[in-house]
Amino acid sequence: MTAAEIYLVRHAEADGADADDPGLSSRGRDQAMLVGSRISGACPVAVLHSPRLRAVQTAAIIAASVPGVPVSASDLLDDRTPVPSPQRRDEYPPRYLPWLDDTAPDEQDIDGATLSQAMDELVSEALRRAEDGPLVLVTHAFVIGWFVRAALDAPVWRWLGLHPTNTSVTVVRYGPDGTSNLVTFNDDSHLR
Repeated sequence: MTAAEIYLVRHAEADGADADDPGLSSRGRDQAMLVGSRISGACPVAVLHSPRLRAVQTAAIIAASVPGVPVSASDLLDDRTPVPSPQRRDEYPPRYLPWLDDTAPDEQDIDGATLSQAMDELVSEALRRAEDGPLVLVTHAFVIGWFVRAALDAPVWRWLGLHPTNTSVTVVRYGPDGTSNLVTFNDDSHLR
């Protein structure tokens, strides 16, 4: 079995508040075209995206740069906030707890269980298709932070300090033996 790469792309700039599920701004559409040109050189096997409109539109623009690449929505990539369960609150620095406590109930992912399951499924999918090219995932900052934290085997709360910019590219390589290697994080050089 071959090592697999996952390209994690944060959605482009949205035109409105997250709670309203906004589409892309004019600047966001430009960002998505630039990252699409960049991604096209990687010859991805598929583009999966969050069901949120800003991710849907970003993925569609990326896919236009890679003719024939399949594009589909995946609930596994939806925007979530990992929050500690009561028994794991001591694993997080106290300064973050009030903010985490204010997370809307429908966005809470207790102990990152849903994100961890999603990551396992997506990495398995990437490994199955590794010989055909990388898997591109268009998603949100906290999801990317969770993948990076896991790739680095960092403490559970470290996703909080990772802030990928809009349309930045983060690449993680996964070995068939379960090892992971962060190749690049938050690369937005295509925007310059």
